[in-house]
Amino acid sequence: MDKNILKIILQKEELFVPLIFTKKQFNILKKYSTNTKLSNAEKKSLYTSIKKKMEALNLFSREEKKGEYFINNPKEILPNRLTEAKKLISIYSKDYEKVFISGSFLFSRTYHDIDIFIIRKRGYKEKWDRNKHIIFITENKLTDPVFQSASLISVSNFIIPQKIKRKKPQLSELMTLYHEAVIEHIQKETKLESVRRLIFDYNLFCHNRLLNPKELKNKTSKIRLDEIDAMIKELCNTLFSKTYLYVEVHTYIKTLKESIKNIRLNIHLIRFKDTYEEMIYGQQRSKTEAA
Repeated sequence: MDKNILKIILQKEELFVPLIFTKKQFNILKKYSTNTKLSNAEKKSLYTSIKKKMEALNLFSREEKKGEYFINNPKEILPNRLTEAKKLISIYSKDYEKVFISGSFLFSRTYHDIDIFIIRKRGYKEKWDRNKHIIFITENKLTDPVFQSASLISVSNFIIPQKIKRKKPQLSELMTLYHEAVIEHIQKETKLESVRRLIFDYNLFCHNRLLNPKELKNKTSKIRLDEIDAMIKELCNTLFSKTYLYVEVHTYIKTLKESIKNIRLNIHLIRFKDTYEEMIYGQQRSKTEAA
């Protein structure tokens, strides 16, 4: 959702209510702007009728012209990188109609590669050209939260549609992600990919917030193990019922206990067990209770 347009709407209520937005829709936009938790009914309204109106206003706000560049979150982009990004887009747009650049290249003094996204009609593909990471995606794929996040700090030659399609992860996927995130943290790995994804999903599903790449990078670098534990618990309790969690996790805890007895380097397994016990029982179980 375009923050500038949202700001104008909230400042000029009399111009938009009730001609474009109902009073109820306006109040939902106010709550959204302050990251206030929305009810299910409010979320439905936001991502259907309200979103369509916002997209229409976005199209009216600026006319897309060939050779024009569109910059999302310009205050986060380093001036020299903006110039370089425009040059790269100019080069790639000779062969491709829609191109945008995102990633740490735009906002970080140090970076490993340059993420270049190219929109095409069919298929997903990644390739490398030296330090250029080229990602081919479709218009539909652009609605994935990960790519919408990338576009929040970006330079493009087209207006990037602000459409997001969320897919609820399975419990097994989240548990695996949590396990890998803990191991990454314990081993002090350079690339905390699973930690990043867990933080991303936590903010998306628990707080209805799409982090931009800079926010995600900063949170990942500062995360503590106890925060990772807290995230998986809240994430699972948000997405699944208590009954389902109990049935699925209860048996797995028994497996963890057996593994802890048989594996010498088991600090990560003990953490998993403690976290899951707190998740389904409300606290870690004593030896008497667990018997």
